[in-house]
Amino acid sequence: MVSITSTASLANALRKTIVDTQNQMSKAQVEVSTGRVADLGLALGGGTAQDVSLGVRSADLSSITNSNAVIAARLSTTDTSLETIATTAQNFLETLVGAQSGAGSDAQAIQDNAVSGLKSLIGALDTSIGGVYLFGGVSTSTSPIADYFSDPPSASKDALDQAFVSAFGVTQSDDAVGSITQSQMQSYLEGGFSDLFSASGWTTSWSSASDRATSNRISLSQIADTSVSANDSAFRGIAAAYAMVADSGVTKLGSDAYNEVLRTATTTLSSAIGDLTRLRASVGVMQTNVSNANDSLTAQQNALASQIGALENVDPYEASTRLNNLTTQLETSYTLTGKIQQLTLTKYI
Repeated sequence: MVSITSTASLANALRKTIVDTQNQMSKAQVEVSTGRVADLGLALGGGTAQDVSLGVRSADLSSITNSNAVIAARLSTTDTSLETIATTAQNFLETLVGAQSGAGSDAQAIQDNAVSGLKSLIGALDTSIGGVYLFGGVSTSTSPIADYFSDPPSASKDALDQAFVSAFGVTQSDDAVGSITQSQMQSYLEGGFSDLFSASGWTTSWSSASDRATSNRISLSQIADTSVSANDSAFRGIAAAYAMVADSGVTKLGSDAYNEVLRTATTTLSSAIGDLTRLRASVGVMQTNVSNANDSLTAQQNALASQIGALENVDPYEASTRLNNLTTQLETSYTLTGKIQQLTLTKYI
């Protein structure tokens, strides 16, 4: 039996070989450059579902890790703000104690110190990162504390002024303030003034923050508080101490009423600093929780990467060798195709 093979059929066969080789080379090039299987579905078959599941979980872990980075930055700034508040409050407490012992009892200087401290407190509580107010609780888009010293007067300033007039019948700048007795001042500070810094009074005229702290998912299984609120008792107490010295007409008060302001401010501020220490400790716990969660996330991500790699990764040496062999095969096919195309009967007649 005689088999007849034409030049055209040989050329067509080689063309098919060239196309197949080019497809294989394309996949091999992807595998050499990425280190991963070019066609996961073809390579893994039934294992594709497992690979997809591992990839989804890895993406989830990466998302939480990225979120934790933002949370860690916010907590770090929160801690810095609390440190500033604590340092300023402690310095003012020392000033108050010194004034009561007879040292540095200049009423105007102490009032100026209180004004500066209150401004610093408000500025710290209104700290924001990327438009997120750190002390707003879940109300992160609005500054928690309005400027007490604004023009026109803030709600907090109006409320305090009204409380003072209700108690004494005069404003803080009136010379009649000098006639206020120690017992009258004590009643005011423990009554109408104190009410302004109660939980309800604070949120009525001072703060627009939410009591509820923000919470975030910091690991696959853990949701934790990640902020503190400007409504905390520590901030209310510190603000009260500053405000009673800054805006009770201390430069016009008689010595007994003036000393009552200093005494009450000292007691209030001392207690608030204790509350602030507790609050700073809670922020430290939050930072530790996020750090520990990140360590756990990293370990889980490494384990998943190993499992995914076992399914998807290729041997780089084998892939490179295969690519070289395919390149040689393609070049040979091109050469044979050229020679076949040159075969014509006219050359032999």
